[in-house]
Amino acid sequence: MKKYFYLTLLVAFTFGTSTNVIGQDSKKEHKTSMSTGTVNIIDIDELIIEGYNGSEVLISTMVEEEEEGNDRSKGLKLLNTLGLDDNTGFGISVNREGNILNIRQISQTCSCSEVTIKVPKSMNISVAHDNYDAEVLLVKNVSSELEITTNHHEVRLEDVTGPMAVKTVYGSIDAKFSQLSQVGSVSLYSVYELVDVTIPRSSGMNVTLSAPSGNVFSNVDVNITSNNNNSSHNSCQSGTTITGTLNGGGVEFSIKSAYEDVYFRQSE
Repeated sequence: MKKYFYLTLLVAFTFGTSTNVIGQDSKKEHKTSMSTGTVNIIDIDELIIEGYNGSEVLISTMVEEEEEGNDRSKGLKLLNTLGLDDNTGFGISVNREGNILNIRQISQTCSCSEVTIKVPKSMNISVAHDNYDAEVLLVKNVSSELEITTNHHEVRLEDVTGPMAVKTVYGSIDAKFSQLSQVGSVSLYSVYELVDVTIPRSSGMNVTLSAPSGNVFSNVDVNITSNNNNSSHNSCQSGTTITGTLNGGGVEFSIKSAYEDVYFRQSE
């Protein structure tokens, strides 16, 4: 009876210990000393980009630990058609070329989950993604130039200022501006989904609101200079493009959804 009891405890302890180790996620990081130039991010499926006051580009993610002896790729090198190395250890290649830092997902089944990239505020950011495995793309606290071209990401922008050019084909865009830079233009365009934009009340701009197959909704007092229906100043215009100025004009600001609605708001 005692032997059975001790055996039961031993089995329970063994499996309990294994559960705490195997299958757990561990944090992996990669750092590059760089504070000027452009970060070029390519084909990362689930991505958070955050601007910060620092001098390094920091990449971090959570990676699931494999059971020892059960990983067939152990000791082997990940190959790809571009000849790039998985120098992060989680399916992402980082390569510096002058003042450009290229960060690319090179594995179709990346061993990482959500990838967070912290970028010095002095660096410009470019994001490109053209495959189907896209989740939410979140960009926050960025005041440098931002360019995003993606097919399937849902794009979320928080505490951004512009200038920027953002285009997604099948995903929506939700943007909240902390202030509006007057350095360069802003363009936010989704082909098949809605675009929802919130700006500070003090923002000055020359604005174009376009929803050829949808509606434009707004609580902003835009001084309308023209619209393609030649109709009166309403908060909702059906299937139209409206151009005008806000707070005396300023930077060029374009919002467009080809097949859905546009929402243009002022923060309270």
